[in-house]
Amino acid sequence: MSARKIYTNGRIFTVNENRDWADTVVIEGNKIVYVGDKTGADTFWDSGAEVLDLKGKMMLPGFIDGHCHPVMASHYLCGVYLQVEWGVEECLAEIKKFVGENPDNDTYFGIGYAEWIFDENGPKKELLDEICADKPMMILGSSAHEAWVNTKALELAGITKDTPDPIPGFHYFHRDAAGNPTGHLLEMGPQNMIMEQVNFFDPDKIEEALAKASDEYAAMGVTAVCDMGAPEFVMKAYFETVPAMMENGTYKQRMTGCGRMVSDKSDVDIVFPRLLDYKTRYDTDNFRINFLKIINDGTLETRSAALSKPYDEDGSMVEPLFNRQELAELGLKAAEAGLDINVHGIGDEAISGTLAMAKAIRQAGYDDCRIVNSHCDYVKDEELELFGKYNVIANTTCVWHYGNPDMEKVIGDRQNHTFRLKSMIKGGCRMGQGSDFPVDEFGREPLKGIEMGCSRQLFDHPELPVLKPYEEKLSVDDGIASYTINNAYQMHMEDKLGSIEAGKYADLVILEKNIFEVPVSEIHKVKVCETIMDGKTVYKAGDSQ
Repeated sequence: MSARKIYTNGRIFTVNENRDWADTVVIEGNKIVYVGDKTGADTFWDSGAEVLDLKGKMMLPGFIDGHCHPVMASHYLCGVYLQVEWGVEECLAEIKKFVGENPDNDTYFGIGYAEWIFDENGPKKELLDEICADKPMMILGSSAHEAWVNTKALELAGITKDTPDPIPGFHYFHRDAAGNPTGHLLEMGPQNMIMEQVNFFDPDKIEEALAKASDEYAAMGVTAVCDMGAPEFVMKAYFETVPAMMENGTYKQRMTGCGRMVSDKSDVDIVFPRLLDYKTRYDTDNFRINFLKIINDGTLETRSAALSKPYDEDGSMVEPLFNRQELAELGLKAAEAGLDINVHGIGDEAISGTLAMAKAIRQAGYDDCRIVNSHCDYVKDEELELFGKYNVIANTTCVWHYGNPDMEKVIGDRQNHTFRLKSMIKGGCRMGQGSDFPVDEFGREPLKGIEMGCSRQLFDHPELPVLKPYEEKLSVDDGIASYTINNAYQMHMEDKLGSIEAGKYADLVILEKNIFEVPVSEIHKVKVCETIMDGKTVYKAGDSQ
């Protein structure tokens, strides 16, 4: 194969600063060397070039999943996978089916139930005991911020009424009136307490699951991912398996990441020194560790997001893990060390903490530190413009942007004031998108995210409600930028990725149709024809994978 490839006769949206269109792109090795019209590419047209006719198809920069957990997913998806639209009985039937089909398993693990199908007391261990009482079982909710376990799992982990909660009111075991754990676990602390004692994962399946997920990403047009953290038990795969797979070509995306997350204040003294080491050891354009990831609250679905006013459903309130001063001090420490920062902030009180941290970092002169607030569900009106003022990247998952009456029961009318990304963009904010895989709920395809950001309605369901406020619908251009140049900026690689420009890496995706010209409701149906990463085709429609 020639080292020079000429893609021509296409609808090429460059996503450069001027949002220029082109019809021809020339690649030399793994870099783009020319972008423009066919005539301007005359000097590259020789007998040694491989010419590929796009036949009017659309070319974009390769999609970047700006917030996902593929290493964690390779563990979590080895078990039963539930669908977020299922009710309790459907989930139980699928769990029972999985156990019946895998009678030799020593443990059972799963993920995916919608947290809102249970009331504020959550799921009960007895429901799982009826399916399997003699082997430990753990099922994560769709957000992975809560879990459901059977009695055997609690017993093997030594969890009793006398076991203290990791962080009372935030990371805790739901208990009955007598103080006994009910089988409902809130946040990652209790999950980790059980996982440290019970091995739910088969190591032989991990690399296979990573490769499968990478192939699926390539088929979606994804050429880079931002892995935003994992628990301790997956670190071997994170820092040994993934780099080895990249070396042999079985992992087909670039990755930036953080390793272990800070999900408890006690994690800081463990995570921070490691990060300084990782930052030096893992610093290539294919695999780079440069983020401090901080979990500062939970989720609205699990009633663990930090809101400034009580939950409508039960009147409860949750405080952020770090108060504003503590978060600012940690953020300044990270910025001084040359790290970028990603904060999980879903409730308005947690997001206020991210913005206070960003203000402190900017006032200290650390202008190049990339600060990300992940998810951005509910932001105070007066703080929408602060994302632009303090250059905080708002990373969200647009497949969550749909009308959901069930959530109105939990947070009332505040549900109709969530995900106001258009207002934040108007205020100068960069918006990034990520799937949060494996807790993506409705799929991690970027084209679904682009569509639902524009429609604020669940794809393929025109009968379901549109998420208010309607004026927060994004443009297609917003959606494309969120999966390309804005995520490249988040990765600190906007000079190398995210747009089709000479000198950047040849990370590209070819679509069968121009998504500016199809109805918004049809965007998710547009097929990916080819994905090119580092100048090499890693997916082509019709090829056996």
